[in-house]
Amino acid sequence: MKLYCDMNIFNRCFDDQSQLRIRLETAAIEGIFELAERRSLELLWSFMLDYENSLNPHEQRKEWAELLSGLCVDRIGPTPQILTMARALTRSAKIMPRDALHLACAEIGECDVFVTCDDDLIRRLQRAKQSPRLKVKALNPVEFIRMGG
Repeated sequence: MKLYCDMNIFNRCFDDQSQLRIRLETAAIEGIFELAERRSLELLWSFMLDYENSLNPHEQRKEWAELLSGLCVDRIGPTPQILTMARALTRSAKIMPRDALHLACAEIGECDVFVTCDDDLIRRLQRAKQSPRLKVKALNPVEFIRMGG
């Protein structure tokens, strides 16, 4: 199984852990990274993750994401196909441009699952999934682990 995690996954452990949802998501994300370490699943890294991580003003968070990027077995760079798909998703599903680029990377990278903590994005992607060209499934990390990871 191949996963694409957006940047909020790599930064979730730095969020307010006093909130139950955030603690549960953090535990699920740790499980995902453990599965990747054991090579029970594959993670994909992208130019968009590099870009968003470079914008992070918190050095510790930036270094953490860079460290975790080492778990990724493949990296995808920008291509005209990714840009075209992202533009189409922005128009048809009203997905924000950066999120559309992440999704296009996941799709072109042939990922099975797009993992994010963004509920609104998941809803939009589920509606966009009705398009025949989208195969990747959007899930919250807790839902991914609950389904057997």
